[in-house]
Amino acid sequence: MVCTGIIWGTIGIAGKLLYRHTDLDAVAVTWLRVVIASPIYVVLGLKALGGNLLRATRRDLTLMVVFGVVLITYQVCYLEAVARIGVSAATLISLCVPPVLVAIASVFLLGEHLNSRTASALVGALIGTALLVGWQADGGDGSGSRVAGVLFAIGCATGIACHVMGSRAIAGRHHALRPLAIGFPTGVVALLPILGGSQLTFDLPVSGWLLLLYLGIVPSVVGYWLYQRGLQYLSATTASIITLLEPLVAAILAWAIFDERLGLIGWLGGLLLMGSIIVLSMGSPESVRQTTEDIALA
Repeated sequence: MVCTGIIWGTIGIAGKLLYRHTDLDAVAVTWLRVVIASPIYVVLGLKALGGNLLRATRRDLTLMVVFGVVLITYQVCYLEAVARIGVSAATLISLCVPPVLVAIASVFLLGEHLNSRTASALVGALIGTALLVGWQADGGDGSGSRVAGVLFAIGCATGIACHVMGSRAIAGRHHALRPLAIGFPTGVVALLPILGGSQLTFDLPVSGWLLLLYLGIVPSVVGYWLYQRGLQYLSATTASIITLLEPLVAAILAWAIFDERLGLIGWLGGLLLMGSIIVLSMGSPESVRQTTEDIALA
C-alpha cells in the first residue's frame, strides 16, 4: 500500500514533464495513457475470466461503460488542473475533497446523520481549499488560469467521488478486473469526439514515449494491483492515512523537480485537507469511511 501511494504521487509529475518536453495537452496525454493501459486490462481480464469477461446484466454493463466515461473525464480534469495550478495544489484538492463530497451526499441522499466529526472534516476541507486558492492568488500565473485550475481540480474530485460510490454498488457482483477491462476501452472511445481539437501528435521524443508508457503501465496497472492487494490486509483508517502519501510525494517531487513551493498558507491548506480525510475515516458513517479506503483508485 505504501508503494501504491508513492506510485500515484508521480502521476502529476509525469504529466507536467510531458507538458515541458512535448506539445501534448491534457486530453492527448490522458487518451494515450488509456490507450496503453486498455489492452493490458483486456488481456488480464480475459486471462482471469475467459469468455465470461462480458458476462453481466445489461444494467451493470451500462454502469461500467458510464464509469469508464467518468474515469477518463476526471483524469483529464486532473491534468488540466496540474497545467494551471501545479502538481501539489491539484493533487491535494483532487484527492482530499472527494471524501467530503461523499459525506455531504450521504446526508442528503442516504439520510445519514451529519455528526460532529463529519462536520469538522467538512469545515476543515473547505478552509483548506480556500487557503490553497488564496495561496494561488498570491503565487500563481494569471488569475483566470488559476480559477480554471481550481475548478478543474474540484471537477476531478467530483468525478472521483462519483466513480467510487458508483463502482462500489457493483463491486460485490463482479471480479475487480471486469469493470476496468470494460471501462478503460470505453474511455478511449469516449474521448474520440474531442480528440480532434486536442494537441495530439505521435511525433514525440523518446523521453515523451517513455513517460507515456510509465503512465499507462505503472500508475494505471501496477498501482491498482498493489492497492487491491493492500486492501486485503489493512483497515479503512490505515488505508486512508497511507493514501495521503500520494499528495505528500507529489508535493516533495514537485518541489525537487519543478521548484514548486506551496508556501506557509498553501501547506496549512494542504494539512487541513489531509487531516479531513483522517477525521472522516475515524468517526463517520460507513459509506464515508469506505470511500476514504477506495479513494486512491483515482
